Amino acid sequence: MRSSCLALVTLVAVAACTTQQARRIDTAAPATATLAGASTTDAAAVRQAIDAINTKFAAAAVAGDTVALSAFYADDAIAMPPNTPAQHGRAEISKGFAAMLVAMKPTTMKFQTQDLIVSGDYAIETGSYDVSSKPLQAAKPVHDVGKYLVVWKKQTDGSYKLLRDIGNSDLPPMK
Repeated sequence: MRSSCLALVTLVAVAACTTQQARRIDTAAPATATLAGASTTDAAAVRQAIDAINTKFAAAAVAGDTVALSAFYADDAIAMPPNTPAQHGRAEISKGFAAMLVAMKPTTMKFQTQDLIVSGDYAIETGSYDVSSKPLQAAKPVHDVGKYLVVWKKQTDGSYKLLRDIGNSDLPPMK
């Protein structure tokens, strides 16, 4: 669902979309860090909302629900899964999930937010994932751990949707 260059480009893009100069305020807990102009209370509420969405996302993945999975994304979202071209828009993202679920059925999935930066209507989350899957063409389950970077955008109803999503495994490529 992530490289140094992409992170830099994402941060620059988000900064360009805000109306105020963004300066990170460091705190003892990086996941509660905010950009100038966002209160700690707002950041905590955004963190709570994103944690809840991540839990629902994981449950939808384990259930194999591509409709629910794609609903977590904004209409103009871009997902950049490993080893495939970028998926532009909710319809392509849904097709990507469908293709993944044909090959592999997740049995457990967990996300851990490690850092969250909030600025205006955007939140940038970095984190790690832990997923176990059952490949449909193999008898042996697969366990993967990795990291991700996502950009969330606040919607008009106050909810957050994924705008950009990239991640990759910490494990060496399977041979």
